[in-house]
Amino acid sequence: MRRSITRIISFQRFAGQRRLLLLCLILFFFSAVLSFWWFFPADIIQRRLVQEISQKTGLQMQGYNASMLFPLGLEFGLFVSSGSTELADVHLENLQVTPLWRDLFSDDPAAHIEGEIGKGIFSLNASQSGELDLVFSAIELLPLQKRDNDYRVAGFMTGQFNAEQVTANEGRGDFSFQIEQTVLLGLERIGLPGRFEVGMLQVDGKFNQRRVSLERIISTDGFLELSGGGTLLVGATADQTRLNLNVRIRPNRTTPDSLRDLIQLTGVRPTADGSYLLRIGGTLNKPVVR
Repeated sequence: MRRSITRIISFQRFAGQRRLLLLCLILFFFSAVLSFWWFFPADIIQRRLVQEISQKTGLQMQGYNASMLFPLGLEFGLFVSSGSTELADVHLENLQVTPLWRDLFSDDPAAHIEGEIGKGIFSLNASQSGELDLVFSAIELLPLQKRDNDYRVAGFMTGQFNAEQVTANEGRGDFSFQIEQTVLLGLERIGLPGRFEVGMLQVDGKFNQRRVSLERIISTDGFLELSGGGTLLVGATADQTRLNLNVRIRPNRTTPDSLRDLIQLTGVRPTADGSYLLRIGGTLNKPVVR
């Protein structure tokens, strides 16, 4: 009887020690993870990451307010200098960068980035080889352009962008986007309303290096209906960006008389359905209609 009681007491002590050991291991694990997360050099990682992105894109950037995300990630803000005479400098808010676990130990590691820009949101998967998959929603366009531009575009853009082998001057891929409540500003310089309503604008296309192919352009719910396509040779500025577009426009009951007069001045005659086929060349800053 005494031996049985002794065995029971010994077993209870052993079980209690195992529970205590297990508890100590759990506490050690969590304290190690929290210490790693708390004391990890977020600023150093941010600077290295921003440097890598800057080298890939050729843009000047500066990160700020870096902090670690649990269990593995980085959150910070990013100031981007556009280096353009037309585009404004922008702040990307609440950027969160985490690894794509499926590619973490592959030959081409990738990261997931999401954040806010122009009051909208975006989500990006980017690999070390330059492959990009971008989705964005409700990005306000007007704050992304400089206020002293002769012409500006207002509206809210949603769409996607896919590319491979992207560097500062190279890359190829495709894109699709739509702009809601599209308005062109500054057209009073050519005798049109200062706020020219385009309505819903949809664009699909591809690009290879600096050549952009616009495979489909459709505009509805504005001062006129529009469809067409063509190519752009993108330059460093609007004056250096060449246009080669074929656009069919159809006036409607909201079309301003000034636009109807301008169409007639081109010398283009209407087709049987009342639409006009325009060929647009020249540059983005000074288009030529024929």
